[in-house]
Amino acid sequence: MTRIETSITREALNARVLCDQADLLQANVPGNMAGSTSAALVAAWMLSDGLPSAAIAWWIAAQLVLSALALVAAWRVHLRPTTQRNAARRVSAAARGSLLFGLLWSAGVFLLWQPGQFERQVLLMFLIAGLTSGALHAQMASHKAFLAFFVPCLLSVLICAALNPGMHTWAIMVSVLVYALASSRVAVLMHATLIDSLRRRHEIEALASDLKLQKERAEAANSSKSRFFAAASHDLRQPVHALALFAAALSHRPLEPEAARLSALMGSTVDAMGRMFNGLLDVSRLDAGALRAEPCAFDLRPLLGRIVADERASALAKGLDLRLRCGDLAVQTDPLLLERIVRNLVVNAVRYTERGGVLVAAQSRDHEVILRVIDTGVGIAPESQEAVFSEFVQLHNPERDQTRGLGLGLAIVRRLAELLSIELRLKSHPGRGTTVALRLARATTASKDHASATEPLPTFAVNGGELVLVIDDDAASRAAMESLLQAWGYNTLGAEGLADLSPRLMQLHQVPVLLISDLRLRGAQRGTDVVAQLREWFNDALPALIVTGDTDPQRLQEVQAAGLQLLRKPVTQAELRAAMAQAIANGTVSDGRI
Repeated sequence: MTRIETSITREALNARVLCDQADLLQANVPGNMAGSTSAALVAAWMLSDGLPSAAIAWWIAAQLVLSALALVAAWRVHLRPTTQRNAARRVSAAARGSLLFGLLWSAGVFLLWQPGQFERQVLLMFLIAGLTSGALHAQMASHKAFLAFFVPCLLSVLICAALNPGMHTWAIMVSVLVYALASSRVAVLMHATLIDSLRRRHEIEALASDLKLQKERAEAANSSKSRFFAAASHDLRQPVHALALFAAALSHRPLEPEAARLSALMGSTVDAMGRMFNGLLDVSRLDAGALRAEPCAFDLRPLLGRIVADERASALAKGLDLRLRCGDLAVQTDPLLLERIVRNLVVNAVRYTERGGVLVAAQSRDHEVILRVIDTGVGIAPESQEAVFSEFVQLHNPERDQTRGLGLGLAIVRRLAELLSIELRLKSHPGRGTTVALRLARATTASKDHASATEPLPTFAVNGGELVLVIDDDAASRAAMESLLQAWGYNTLGAEGLADLSPRLMQLHQVPVLLISDLRLRGAQRGTDVVAQLREWFNDALPALIVTGDTDPQRLQEVQAAGLQLLRKPVTQAELRAAMAQAIANGTVSDGRI
């Protein structure tokens, strides 16, 4: 049998096995003493006729004394656990004790052997055989301890038989020799089997300990990775966020044709960079288990309608027909995460379809709703259909064109589907298109508490000259946000925190219509605290948005608990417009998840 590879050394393994041997030997002491004493009493009762009573009495007394001493020693050992330092001494002590009992029984054989009494000789031989068989099992943890008892007992029978030669005694001698050889072989095999089983047990325990340690290390690494992404994402998102807003603000300025073209290219590049950054972060959040599903019953058609409406412009730009076929159906799942799944599927279908179109269809079947995204695109070969759900796989983008993403869309789809326990199936034929089907749990009616999850956002309207407060400790992000808002016709007042903002509020001649604040500000100050203070100074209904690059779930819960909308950096101008309109219109709370 091959040895299990673990971190435990051979020396440490042998030491542990020796401890087990000592414990097994000590645990069998009471049974050994009871068996030896009982056998001595039976032998004295059945074989002592015609023998000196005093000698028999002394022999029985010696058995009782040795048994008592052995029990006392075993009890004292029991009070002190076996260690690697005392294990060898205890095994040696067990062998010495076995030798004493072996010599005592050897003396008993010489005492109880009666020449010419064949029946009694055979009975004594069988009694010794029974004792040694018991020792074979009780002392197989130590081959030395077994031999220390076994050899004197059988040797005494052979000597007694040899001293009284005859047909009967020769038969006894042959029987004893055959029994000795067979028992010796069995003893060797049983001892080896026991040692091997003890060794394997400790190897398995060491392996389990190694696995537990590796699991703890993996969990620690995963936690460290989550902390890294939470910290790094905030710092990395800041410049991307500022760049996106500067590009958006620039697009509203009057520019020469060539400058306008370069501005548009810069804007599309920044948008692509933001999408890729979000995709990478989404995968890390899914790996870290930072997302939690919040299923509810909701109407499916408004959600699908919004996705189709949002992506129709991209489809029309390629000459594709993007259609929706869905009746009045209610499903039970997390609407925000389902929207992310379907949106990724639709975007992917439009991206890899050059002619024909894309159909988003949902139909009821028994207690389920089957949602399909069907395209007439390039299709996927059977051997590649599993690979497309892996990270960074783009079968039809070998040149790694960054405008076509990083290959994370379907990877995120699969992970979100697993999170929501949604069965995901893909059917595709190269050159003929692809169908991705989702099996959703059907609901009888939509929950009123979550009805807004699929409602369209309010339209955006600006009344020229309205004041928006911008709080951000990052100067570039604050300047970019102010530039974009001013391009939209707003007046702005920016500050890095309350201490910077407070003295300037006294000079205001208009009440702000909206507050936009970063979540993490200088020191221990948080955006939620700024919102609470400004609402106390102005009015409790002051609309507010939190814009942050922090993805820590506890921080997101903090924003939710404050009843505020949350946007994750980098924010596109479309997202900002929609969130501002929603905040100003009704203050609907967004949960800031994917």
